[in-house]
Amino acid sequence: MPKITVVGQGEVEFDGQFSMLEALDEAGFDMPYSCRGGNCGACEVRLLSGNVEHIQDTAYETRGKDILTCSVIPLTDVEIELI
Repeated sequence: MPKITVVGQGEVEFDGQFSMLEALDEAGFDMPYSCRGGNCGACEVRLLSGNVEHIQDTAYETRGKDILTCSVIPLTDVEIELI
């Protein structure tokens, strides 16, 4: 199971939840979000390492290494940072 590390907050294993956001939310992380559908950008974080798979199309466009946690799942261990 891939591990999600949030800089300064800790880590959790991804256990097949719908999205990275869902896994973090279930584990009690204080992650920003609003729509959970890729429309608002509130759950945007910086992907520092690892690989993710996009599971849904988003209306909000990220730049560079930024991802929407509501719209991806980790394929490998990942490290993310709140921005």
